[in-house]
Amino acid sequence: MPSPEDVKGEGFEVLGHQEPEQTEEEAPGQEEPGAKEAGPVQPLDVYMALRVAIAQLAGVAWQMLGLHADPLTGAVHKDVEQARIAIDATAVLVEKLLPHLQGQEARDYQSLLTDLRLNYVKRAGEPKPE
Repeated sequence: MPSPEDVKGEGFEVLGHQEPEQTEEEAPGQEEPGAKEAGPVQPLDVYMALRVAIAQLAGVAWQMLGLHADPLTGAVHKDVEQARIAIDATAVLVEKLLPHLQGQEARDYQSLLTDLRLNYVKRAGEPKPE
């Protein structure tokens, strides 16, 4: 990180700059407090990546069905063609993930697909507003 002296003359002035103080707990080379209690971080595997992708695509499908607002704009937008593509892509990913799931988790993904498909049929059959 450049010091305030390094950036002078570049068109702005650094006001009130203070270097952060390091405490003994934050000294370089030491672990953060509480890091040992959390346990080791597991590497991302393909099954977790599929779960994340399914959740994202399902979220887009709900938005494109006009049933959830866009989280960035707050607007509700309906585009059943995009919803269909998101649902189809979600189904492909769920199909790849299901053989590696058991019990309730497998049923939850199947229910998700059923809910998306039923809502798609309902929303696609509605007349378009003019």
